[in-house]
Amino acid sequence: MKFLNEQGQEITLKRAENLPGFLVTVPEQIVIDSPVNNPFFKGINVLQLPKKLKGFRDNPDLKMLLSPNKIKTNIFLKSNLNSEIVIFEPDSTLVNDKKLYVENRIFGNNQEIVPLFLNLGLKNVKLNAGTKIGTIYVIAVEN
Repeated sequence: MKFLNEQGQEITLKRAENLPGFLVTVPEQIVIDSPVNNPFFKGINVLQLPKKLKGFRDNPDLKMLLSPNKIKTNIFLKSNLNSEIVIFEPDSTLVNDKKLYVENRIFGNNQEIVPLFLNLGLKNVKLNAGTKIGTIYVIAVEN
């Protein structure tokens, strides 16, 4: 398995310290919003609730409430074998402390590693450039 950047040049990923995989970091700063910060909940009180619930299904703010955020890593996978996959395992501090949930974990040949994170916490999560977001494992699958 080779790892490529956006220009198609081969890159070397840093090995994980305690695991048999490679570290994945964020190339640029990103903020993952909390569902609590959704505009639907701004200034809401119990007396306004019936008014807010009118047109509940058509509310554009609620449609975006539980949509995950794509975290671009700028890491593309290239393999000569179609029997290799990459499994992304999120960093435990993101899951336990920051209450982030990862929706997709398996990536195949000719795909970019773009994990989808959903913030289940009460606060926005800010990830600075270079922050470790997880580890990837290259696995050969036999048919």
